[in-house]
Amino acid sequence: MSTRHLARAALYAALYAALTLAPGLNGLAYGQVQFRVAEGMLAFACLDWAAVPGLTVGTAVANIASPLGPVDVVAGAALTLLAAALMWYIGAHWVALAVPVLVNGLGVAAELTLLQGLPYWLSVGFVALGEATVLATVGAVLFTATRRHAPALGLQPRRRLN
Repeated sequence: MSTRHLARAALYAALYAALTLAPGLNGLAYGQVQFRVAEGMLAFACLDWAAVPGLTVGTAVANIASPLGPVDVVAGAALTLLAAALMWYIGAHWVALAVPVLVNGLGVAAELTLLQGLPYWLSVGFVALGEATVLATVGAVLFTATRRHAPALGLQPRRRLN
């Protein structure tokens, strides 16, 4: 891992944690109804490998404040790692933005069911809806801008699916 890669990963981690923990933005960051603006940053994982470990660490740090406790620090970070790695594998293609919707919708709902006894499928719906909303707005803007300016930013997608 180069110094540049490490610096970008640290920047992703810090931004994700700050956006999730920021007063005013964290009201719906945890629980059955989730709306994390920081999840839009997952769009960077399509073009920048540094986003994969960076967003994973950022999720772990942000989940320290989770009411689900240490389980969410580990499980939430693992879900982010899975989603971001799959997005990197898919590359700069719009379908990649659906990956976190599925991964977090199913995975976070399982956490909520196991730890808080909430209904699984209702939780899947709420979590996936929040994730889809963020990725269709913030994520789409970041994806479009990053993909358009990737060469100037020194970023290259792993590959493209057409």
